[in-house]
Amino acid sequence: MKKIFVDELLTWVIQAKNTLEEANIPCFIKNEFSTSAAGEVPFFETWPELWIHRDADWERALELVQPLRESRKSQPENAEQLIDWTCSQCGETNEGHFALCWSCGRLLDTVTE
Repeated sequence: MKKIFVDELLTWVIQAKNTLEEANIPCFIKNEFSTSAAGEVPFFETWPELWIHRDADWERALELVQPLRESRKSQPENAEQLIDWTCSQCGETNEGHFALCWSCGRLLDTVTE
């Protein structure tokens, strides 16, 4: 087992998990419900973590999760700065804070605003 993704927001970890599961890479979330322990332990130790079961999936999983990491880094800290976007695959409108289309799962970097 290897840790593949960590983020302070569970929603990003869930998006990464969904991406890996669609590629048939078995994975699980650790610390999914640990936020209540924050304050008793260092906050970053309570962040949700995504782990893969098979070490052999490491390279492929890393490749699939990388666009989410890049999207996460480019997210503005102020939520009002986020712009809704339309998925180029299915045409659905998505709120700006989502990196994946809610309808078809396509990544934000493959859509047009």
